[in-house]
Amino acid sequence: MPIEAHLAYCSGCDRQVRVVVSPLAVREGREPTEGDLICLEHGDTCSTDLCPLFQVPSEEMKARYGDLLEDARKRLESE
Repeated sequence: MPIEAHLAYCSGCDRQVRVVVSPLAVREGREPTEGDLICLEHGDTCSTDLCPLFQVPSEEMKARYGDLLEDARKRLESE
């Protein structure tokens, strides 16, 4: 199942950025929580320690992005 990206306005970037819902929430068939949202452009122009879009520490957003990459890697290996 491909990951569907959505656009959301980020005040830190002053533009639309791509965001996704964690594949785990999709696989589990549940409504996503705030912890399931991932900015695909995190770090491009972020200049604060807090993600302005989701109000989480930058390190947490980096971890979510890393989890997304790891999930994608595992899915590719299993194909």
